[in-house]
Amino acid sequence: MKRRTFLKSSVLLALAKTAFAQGTPTTLILLGTQGGPNVSLTRSEASSVVMAGGQPYLVDCGYGTVRALVEAGIRANDVRNIFLTHLHNDHTADLAALLSHKWTGGQTNPPPAAVYGPFGSKAMVDAAIAFFKADAEIRIVDEGRTVRPEALYAGHDLSAPGVTEVFRDERVTVKAVENAHFPDRAKEKMPYRSFAYRFNVPDRSIVFSGDTAYSTNLIELARGADVLVCEVRGTGAAVGQQPPNARGAAANTESIARHVIETHSSAEDVGKMAAAAKVKTVALSHLVGGGGQRGGAAADPFTAEIKKFFDGEVIVGRDQMKI
Repeated sequence: MKRRTFLKSSVLLALAKTAFAQGTPTTLILLGTQGGPNVSLTRSEASSVVMAGGQPYLVDCGYGTVRALVEAGIRANDVRNIFLTHLHNDHTADLAALLSHKWTGGQTNPPPAAVYGPFGSKAMVDAAIAFFKADAEIRIVDEGRTVRPEALYAGHDLSAPGVTEVFRDERVTVKAVENAHFPDRAKEKMPYRSFAYRFNVPDRSIVFSGDTAYSTNLIELARGADVLVCEVRGTGAAVGQQPPNARGAAANTESIARHVIETHSSAEDVGKMAAAAKVKTVALSHLVGGGGQRGGAAADPFTAEIKKFFDGEVIVGRDQMKI
């Protein structure tokens, strides 16, 4: 069995090296860089794509992802593997929209789309299919469609308390580990978890922190990576700000501010983790309380603090940025 596994891995690696030798470099596209649940005209919610060997691998699917894919020139039907860091709505709100539009867009052939994530991901995919059940049944009758959505889409609950390989194909190897987004007191009361992911491709390695406070697990996962896509929160009043469209949220201000401070990374945290992991480049995304507007040149409240600890390149992400 070990010999067969080794041979399979060797074949996949050889195919991947051939593909990348043919001139298709890996590209990271930041689709949505908004930090937290907020509908904004300047940034979409959390979502990124790793383009490896010409194939898109989607990480998170916050509100605005479907439109952002179109803007990036990526067809929804070409997205076959989706990785969720955790199940907060600013990382998942467009999942049902993506799957339903893939189906109505004519996806009828395997391989189906697979959604990978922590506990609850499978149930979320099932719920997404239930969401557009009526649409599917109408179109099956009215348009003569023969392939049902549940035959095409599947969710997979992963477990990664330590660094764990969770996916492999001829282009990428994906590893995951639990990060520090949920405090222990919360995890004692629920089965939900939050992940960071590492994509190893022949020409580079890209790590996604997910939402997290300072995390030794993330440092271990990110060691020597070419790019660390890391979330970051600002300081001061911006940390506890409510979304402008939230009503009656004032009563929750204290708990939300506490949540943001305890479960997200400050610029200092980002700098220390990047330095400890010895990554080459930090690309900031999921910007909470700063970072300016899409395409703008607003003041950068993060880099100077990060540079106190990390001497590599720091990029403040914006939507549709390619790295």
